[in-house]
Amino acid sequence: MATKQELEQKLQDLRDSLDAVPDEFKADIQKEISDTESELASMGDEPSAPEPMGDGDDFMNSMVNTLKTFMASGSGSGVDSPTVRAMIKEYLGDEKVKLNELDASILEEIKKNQTVVLEIPAFGKKIQVSSKVARIPNFFEIIDDVLAGNNVYLIGEAGGGKTYTAEQVSKTLQREYVTLNCSQYTSPLEILGGQSVEGFKEGKLIDCWKTGKILILDEMPKLDANTAGLFNDALAKSSKTRPSEDAKINSANPEEPPIPRANDFAVIATGNIYPNEPPAPQYRGNNQQDLSLLDRFSGSVYFTEFDANTDQDATRFKFLYDFLVGNYYEYIDAKKRGNALPEPRGLRTVIDSLNLKNLALVSYRTDIAFRVGFEYQLVRQIARNEGNNVEMRGKDFLKTFKSYMVAFKEGSDAYNNIIRKTKYTDEYVSNLADKAIREITKDKDGFIKSLNPILQDTASKIFSRYQDFYVVNPSIND
Repeated sequence: MATKQELEQKLQDLRDSLDAVPDEFKADIQKEISDTESELASMGDEPSAPEPMGDGDDFMNSMVNTLKTFMASGSGSGVDSPTVRAMIKEYLGDEKVKLNELDASILEEIKKNQTVVLEIPAFGKKIQVSSKVARIPNFFEIIDDVLAGNNVYLIGEAGGGKTYTAEQVSKTLQREYVTLNCSQYTSPLEILGGQSVEGFKEGKLIDCWKTGKILILDEMPKLDANTAGLFNDALAKSSKTRPSEDAKINSANPEEPPIPRANDFAVIATGNIYPNEPPAPQYRGNNQQDLSLLDRFSGSVYFTEFDANTDQDATRFKFLYDFLVGNYYEYIDAKKRGNALPEPRGLRTVIDSLNLKNLALVSYRTDIAFRVGFEYQLVRQIARNEGNNVEMRGKDFLKTFKSYMVAFKEGSDAYNNIIRKTKYTDEYVSNLADKAIREITKDKDGFIKSLNPILQDTASKIFSRYQDFYVVNPSIND
């Protein structure tokens, strides 16, 4: 005969299982509950109220005890396989498995497969980019880097548009930028700040870090390597993968607590070389830098090679593009591929073919200098054609060319080889400019036809800029 304790446990298990069994078995379970209560009552005591299962109980043991109770009750109990399945489902569905109940090997697998939360950028943000700026090589990649807080390093030849690119990125993102012109004389005071004769001075790095500006390190390799190391802490904490409140650096002010990074802080550095080794002779003003500094730009280094669209924009006029650039891009492409080189045309291409780039380059600045020299000559001639008494002295195309060639020293082999290859004699250069002016001024369409293809849609705007040209007309007393 079952003891009182066994009957109480049976009654508790029956009540717990009542809601889990199919409806057709509920009457049998209820009858079993009534019979058990009667049997307990016959022992002279009221049945104890069922106690809820404690958090620390082993639910599997409890389920097994319930099954044992049903089996001990004999035939006619109404418990069959569907009832058992329902009971198991209830226990497995409601009970929580605790970490301390899991095997060590299972815990190790859980650790290996923890969930990683990926936060994606807000792609709804609109950034307006002009068609001119959009043509800058690697422009959109650099935008992504700056938005991510990656440190960007732009490498290229002098006058190849590195600083211009950095400035255009800043303007496109509508962020204020500060330029630090790097040299061997750049001091910690200019970077981190410090006491000066005028009192405490804020460093440019600290200013950009705390206010969210873009810091342009112009010609970074020219820094002394020890001075460049002052940027390491900030460059290591610039990435947006580190929360701003966890990215703090110190200024030179001992009374100022560590400064958290402003959300829009970014760094764009420029240089002529990748300074992991001693510089070439033409860039001897640069210094080899520590790899710890260079590593902070890893994955965001871009070579800003010359670009045909930018050359067209800078030279503006077809004849000037041919004069300065010529077939440079065709020549360089053949050189890279190891193909037969075409006959070089244009000043830049000829200088490259003669290996004279160590003396001077035809840069974007060169493009603009020649264009401005020609435009002064053009504006004066337009004024004369309109009946104004304008002196033709001053800057012109030929004088710009002669000024540029000073770099090669007139009479030297380098100078003579360039003239021989290009055939740019003084007479040829002078006649070329005169011919271009005649074509531009001969009819109303002459100006538009004279422009490079990518500029013709904005020709009227370009032409209107000439009203801002001011020329000196000296008063000459004989």
